[in-house]
Amino acid sequence: MTVTQSTPGTADPVSDAAETGSDAAQTAADVAVISHADDEIELIPADSLTAELTGRYTFLPVNGAAFVMQVMHPVIGDIVGEYSVFRTDPLGRAIRSVDSVLRWVYGGTEAIEEGKRLRRMHQPLQMRNAEGRHISALNPEAYQWVIATAFPTACRAAPLILGREFTEQEKQEVFRDNRRVAKIVQVPMKGYPETIEEFDRYFDDMIENKLVAHPTALALVAQMQSSPRFDRVVPKDLVRFTNAVAKLAAVPAQKVNYLTTVGVMDPRVREILGLSWSDKEQRELERIHTVIRGMYRVLPERLTYFPLAYYARRQHAVMAAMKKREAGGNAYKIARRKGAAAES
Repeated sequence: MTVTQSTPGTADPVSDAAETGSDAAQTAADVAVISHADDEIELIPADSLTAELTGRYTFLPVNGAAFVMQVMHPVIGDIVGEYSVFRTDPLGRAIRSVDSVLRWVYGGTEAIEEGKRLRRMHQPLQMRNAEGRHISALNPEAYQWVIATAFPTACRAAPLILGREFTEQEKQEVFRDNRRVAKIVQVPMKGYPETIEEFDRYFDDMIENKLVAHPTALALVAQMQSSPRFDRVVPKDLVRFTNAVAKLAAVPAQKVNYLTTVGVMDPRVREILGLSWSDKEQRELERIHTVIRGMYRVLPERLTYFPLAYYARRQHAVMAAMKKREAGGNAYKIARRKGAAAES
């Protein structure tokens, strides 16, 4: 495992001597869990296809498909089943998960800190499984799988979100960014696929030899078909009323969520989970997303993107416009002419 190293000749004896107690403990913890130095990590470009798609509200049900596949890995399923609050606070868990993902993609340098935080947060999540074997949330294979699930899910969701398959260039771009995200969240990269061809073999092996119909995965699928509850979200005297309203209002959202989650799964994954999928459901899923794509064409981004994504994209657009205006300045024109003359 690669760990962050100090640059030779920059050690400060006074600072080193002062680093005691919690600081020293934090440093030791970082050495144990941090896989990539800051300068090894590439951020997700603000104008990338990944940044365009991840920020949409339609990312939520697509992300649900990835999450179900994640907990089909026995280690992740056991850890999530033991420690996650997805049963008691599903809405809060979903919001916190999306918050984290948005920071990976739109957070700038904060993305790097969020990746380190995730590794530290997961380090204590250890237990013995039903066979008495010690397992950890930072098991390299399992931790890799968490990020790997995003790539096939995005590819299978493309026809719904874009109305077409990814081009080969787009697929390469999304795969490149998947590897970037893996480093951002401190995934050990030994054995992580380096090409799409390697990924296809890796994905086939996971489906055929690793994934199971884990109780946690089945519980998640069942949860998608039940109304959200707000027992821990609103004041106690409003819980009954809020839950009643949610039960009625959630029906359309539940349908979109369930159909999208199950519809973008690889058929082999559905088979493992014992989930049926009919032509009627496929047509309904396509009709729903045809309407959603139409809405995205006419609604302002402020209404269709998560706030962080919206403002990050606006900032990038403003900065790009500034650079374009700067290039029109006379000094730039003179410099370009002199550069061209020197080359000739």
